[in-house]
Amino acid sequence: MISITLASTSKFKSEILNRVGLKHTCMASTCKETSSLTNPYDYVVELANNKALNIKDKASTDIIIGLDTIVLTNNKIIEKPKSLAEARQNIVDSSSNFSKVITGISIINKKTNEVVNTHQETIIYFKKINDNDIDYYLENEPDIMYASGFIIENIASNFIDKIEGSYYNILGAPVEKIYEILNNMDIYLKDIN
Repeated sequence: MISITLASTSKFKSEILNRVGLKHTCMASTCKETSSLTNPYDYVVELANNKALNIKDKASTDIIIGLDTIVLTNNKIIEKPKSLAEARQNIVDSSSNFSKVITGISIINKKTNEVVNTHQETIIYFKKINDNDIDYYLENEPDIMYASGFIIENIASNFIDKIEGSYYNILGAPVEKIYEILNNMDIYLKDIN
């Protein structure tokens, strides 16, 4: 049997992985989430790999999974807002526009020393968002200050025109890509303990 550790204590990501049969334990990564890389794809993959490497020797499991997600709008990484004004600007910038949600994925197989570093991308196209609805969103979304721009599964879902790619990727747990990587390592759902 194969055991997996997620390099995160995100209850939300953990619930998603468990729901789709990717059973695992969680361990907090203590690495700094910084990178000198400017390419957003390389940047997010490096952050995911740093998380996985940070717990690799501490975890007594076979597989380590590191994940990190960013939102890219107008070729700019949208960070967690520091103020309501910044949160508002994130929504304004998304109106009648599109955002790319990019998750860096790092999977380390400690049994074989194989390491896969890659990413998953999803594009979200937004409708024009009325100022009144932006105000409503800012007043009624309790997690607005914790997201990288927006919480897709709540009020913001009203503002979406269409999504290209993985919905789970938007939630920070691109299960389709993780499953594909594990399969390429000859690991299947029945093998996961």
